[in-house]
Amino acid sequence: MNAFEKLLAEFDNELTFVFDKNIPDKLPGLICDKTVYLNKDLPFDKAICVLSEEIGHYKTSTPKDITDYRFNGKEERKARNWGYKKLLPIDKLIKFIVKKESVMPHELAEEFGITEEVAEEAVQMYRVKGELD
Repeated sequence: MNAFEKLLAEFDNELTFVFDKNIPDKLPGLICDKTVYLNKDLPFDKAICVLSEEIGHYKTSTPKDITDYRFNGKEERKARNWGYKKLLPIDKLIKFIVKKESVMPHELAEEFGITEEVAEEAVQMYRVKGELD
């Protein structure tokens, strides 16, 4: 079972997952009530990142419409941070970093099966929180 399947299985009793190619490209995923909609044409590394963020909304957001990002940036950030921690746990990140003199975002992305963008943002989140030098 790969990481994507494990994440689906972990929340299978709480959420419904719908994979649909008709979701607009600019909206690769969303959660409505307890249903997560994902664009089924997403590449694996992007799909797992979108999935973790949508589950993050379920775990961290108050039950309200957060589609207007001008007013709900804090809710969006909480969901993303939850997803970063789920995909790139600090203990596994540190264990990977210790083995190397330096680590590039593409190495983290490859190791953890995520996008480079999410790898960079996760590292930045840990640095801001003081959990990573």
